[in-house]
Amino acid sequence: MRFTLFVVFATLSLAFSSIKESKAQIVDYNTMIGVTGGTNIGGTVKQFVSAQGAVDLLVYRRWKGWVAAALYEHHMDIREFRGLEWYFGGGAHYGMWKDGKGEPPWVYKIDQDYNVYGVDAIVGVEYNINQSNFYVGLYWKPAYNFNEFTKVWEDDAAFTLRYSL
Repeated sequence: MRFTLFVVFATLSLAFSSIKESKAQIVDYNTMIGVTGGTNIGGTVKQFVSAQGAVDLLVYRRWKGWVAAALYEHHMDIREFRGLEWYFGGGAHYGMWKDGKGEPPWVYKIDQDYNVYGVDAIVGVEYNINQSNFYVGLYWKPAYNFNEFTKVWEDDAAFTLRYSL
């Protein structure tokens, strides 16, 4: 947990220190890359496929294993705050924990490989920092697993820092 907080703090500090003040209009973008940190830590790539629709790929570590999620997100502006938008959507995920290397909370003994797969929902907000190429966000991503022993993950939340290409 300390490492996750350190990475998030260091990344945000770097982003804020490198932003040049500008009064330009908000940047139009199609692709964004970034990092996530919260109950998970990993990376994200978001590609806009329409004016309001985006496909987001998340790959992150959780419980000493790896999870990948592909999501479709519908973005909408919050008119009262320039540069702030919210989004919602859904998709699917797949996660894996290798023998002896992970400790998912639903496992009594870690002497075999574990895999999970299921569907996700997502809701979040994203803000364009100082009308630059940097964006910060926060999302909540509950998921339902089709495996018997895991069922619902409702605690997946993270901050994001993204850069638009």
